Amino acid sequence: MLEILRWSQNRPNWQRDALRRIVQYGSLGAKDIEQLTNLCVDSSLPHAPLSEAHISGRASEEASISLKGISRPVNVNALAPGQSISFQREGMTIVYGDNGSGKSGYVRILKYACRSRDKNQKILRDIESRSDEPQSADIEFFCGSDERSWGWTPDSPSHSELPFVSIFDSRSASTHVEKTNELAYSPLPMQVLETLRDACDLIAEEVNKKIKSINTQTPDALLNPKINANTVGGKFINGLSEKSDIAKLEALINLTPDDEAEMKSLAADLEGDSAKAIAKLSAVKVAFGQEAKKLKELVEVTSEEKVQELASAREDHTKKVEIAKTASDRLFSAAPLPNIGSELWRELWEAARRYSDHAAYPDKTFPEATADHDLCVLCQQPLSEEAVERRNTFEQFVKGETKAAEAKAKRRAEDALRSIESKQQNHDFVRELTRIIGLELDDPELSMSMRRAAVVARWRLRAIRRGHVPRLPSVPFPAENAKVTWEKLTRRIEQLKGDEASPQRKEMRARLEDLRSRKYLKNFESDIRLEIERRRRIAALKESGKTAAKRAVTELNKSLSDKLVTDALRGRFAREVQKLDIGCMPLELQKSDRNAVSLFRVCFVERPKEPVGDVLSEGEHRCVALAAFLAELVTSREYSGIVFDDPMSSLDHLHRRSVARRLVEEAEHRQVVVFTHDLAFMFELKREAEAQGQSVHYQHVHRRQKQPGHVKGDLPLKAKPGLELANAIRGELKAVKSEFDSFPEARRSIMAKGFIEQIREGWDQGVADFIMPVLGRFDNRIATGSIFKLAVLNDVDVSTVIAARKRLSEELHLYSEALNPSDVSHAGLVAEVAALEDWLRDMKERQGKASLPARSSA
Repeated sequence: MLEILRWSQNRPNWQRDALRRIVQYGSLGAKDIEQLTNLCVDSSLPHAPLSEAHISGRASEEASISLKGISRPVNVNALAPGQSISFQREGMTIVYGDNGSGKSGYVRILKYACRSRDKNQKILRDIESRSDEPQSADIEFFCGSDERSWGWTPDSPSHSELPFVSIFDSRSASTHVEKTNELAYSPLPMQVLETLRDACDLIAEEVNKKIKSINTQTPDALLNPKINANTVGGKFINGLSEKSDIAKLEALINLTPDDEAEMKSLAADLEGDSAKAIAKLSAVKVAFGQEAKKLKELVEVTSEEKVQELASAREDHTKKVEIAKTASDRLFSAAPLPNIGSELWRELWEAARRYSDHAAYPDKTFPEATADHDLCVLCQQPLSEEAVERRNTFEQFVKGETKAAEAKAKRRAEDALRSIESKQQNHDFVRELTRIIGLELDDPELSMSMRRAAVVARWRLRAIRRGHVPRLPSVPFPAENAKVTWEKLTRRIEQLKGDEASPQRKEMRARLEDLRSRKYLKNFESDIRLEIERRRRIAALKESGKTAAKRAVTELNKSLSDKLVTDALRGRFAREVQKLDIGCMPLELQKSDRNAVSLFRVCFVERPKEPVGDVLSEGEHRCVALAAFLAELVTSREYSGIVFDDPMSSLDHLHRRSVARRLVEEAEHRQVVVFTHDLAFMFELKREAEAQGQSVHYQHVHRRQKQPGHVKGDLPLKAKPGLELANAIRGELKAVKSEFDSFPEARRSIMAKGFIEQIREGWDQGVADFIMPVLGRFDNRIATGSIFKLAVLNDVDVSTVIAARKRLSEELHLYSEALNPSDVSHAGLVAEVAALEDWLRDMKERQGKASLPARSSA
């Protein structure tokens, strides 16, 4: 076992925990497999690995463990509460109980706490009890000479010391029948490994079940995707694994508005009439180009730069007007009328110039005129010298530098304004632009950006025309997006112009399929995410399932087989077989391998190929199990207690005696506790113990008022010698002395019947005690050397017994002197007990004084 412990240090956590459970309990139940499977899948779960303290064959010289008792069982089967059962620390303890007495309830508690192969039997609660109090019991035990106790519950973690106590029952020994005719024996360490090997298979199966269960959760949309496997989406969905990248999935499924628009347009192009599509796209391209150009020009002329240029021109013009006005004020300060040289006056002057040059004096150039001959073109009065001079002065002013600069500044401001106004667009332009881009090109994003640019530009132009500075900031023309759209249109038209087999068409179809595959992924995003998580769980399960491989276990099993089954163990088994009188031919252990596991067949020494199972009886099989169990104890360095649960199953009286002798022999150097319902076997143990000078501690488990589990520290009445039985009856009579005669008739009659029956059994046991020196109870051996002790019997004895039997007879109508239960008094019953006791003492005294008859000299 120490080698298994060392080997386990580098094993997975679940195997270390499994080894601990196997060593402590001998087997693994369904709950164990479930918990170990969870630990196999998640090694971080709480667990308790095998340690030196768990090993039954201790590596250090630790004190032996022996049981002291079980007390205060609560809701354990139907055991009476508040009861306790005790065990002798050394030597033999016999616990007797009839079927249904509750004896098995105490055994089951020990099977849970100690080392037993039979741990799968659940301890049920009392089905008639309404109490919901948790099941529990206290187990007292000795570790060496130290007294200790442990509060047991079904869910308590395993105790570190109690498993050193071994329990034998129908499953405890390492003997089993294979194919009904072959017995195989395997020492404890190898049994542990075999159980671990089987656990590997079970856990691998459970892991595979988990994997299959997860696989069934994959939806059909992912098992049979309606998607081209050569597309980006198809490759992703068909390549789903635990390594699939969620970030890549998110990048694929996040289709932009441009992607959506492209998918729609590609579908329309490829699934309709190519010629019509080309014509339509060409028209859309032209319209888009024209409208985009208009918008670009509108945005440009209303840009901050152009607004600044216009403002600068207007400001320059204003300045030039002020300069001209200043010059005019200086020049015409004496003029009879104000504002000479102003804009309004300038318009009047230029109007007069046009009229004079074209109508009044076409042969002259205004303001050329002759005094007294020419008329003023405005008042049509003859011009005086002064008037002619004033006209020339006015003309010089108009033709002067300041006035020319003013005129130039005015023209620049007017040109700037006309340039802006020339790009003006009405509301229908905005509506048409939106329609082309939003509906024809199915590009709402570009449509919104262009519409915004158009609306803002029109508002800015309106403010400019009104001479205001636009308060809305300029929105740039989306030139890059417009260029991309233009190029897409151009490419689409070129692709449509190609035939079905052209690279352009193939490119379009591949692009459409890719977009549709990404849309498919988007529709099943949640399923795909869950599937990736499932694949990761499956990968983790497969990785953990690798730890369930049993190869390392079987290799260790094979390497240990030769080391463990030593000559000492083989010899011990042979001796045990001989002591138990098994069969008529010698048996031995022979090593064999099966499924990479080493087994040790029980076979006949002289005929190893003969099927042992066909030769040995069921009782002999049981003895082989006992031999194997007892032989295995040689591998342990300490002498902890052993418990036998009805070891006599299927045994005849010959093997019963051999087993009793062997168990009493074992009780010489360790605690031996025997639970039995076989009264004959109990007497066999009693006789063997007395013959070897051993004391026996008795416990009697019985029912009381239909409730099982009551315990008395004594033999059952039916097993007591006559005098002890009479003393017990006297004690019970003493307990009811004050009330018996005053009981109601029915109760007194029922109780009296019970006492009469027990006293009658006392006389029967007294007769058996008289014969016992020659033939013991449940014994077929006759001690002829003591037959002389029967010679003390005389006519008075016979009359005494017959008379007592008549008084105590059940057949009241046959004997007039028979006791009537309804009339008998307490004193009468006591007198009957006294008569029995007197006869028993007298008989015992006379038999003790009897001697062998003198031999005849003849």
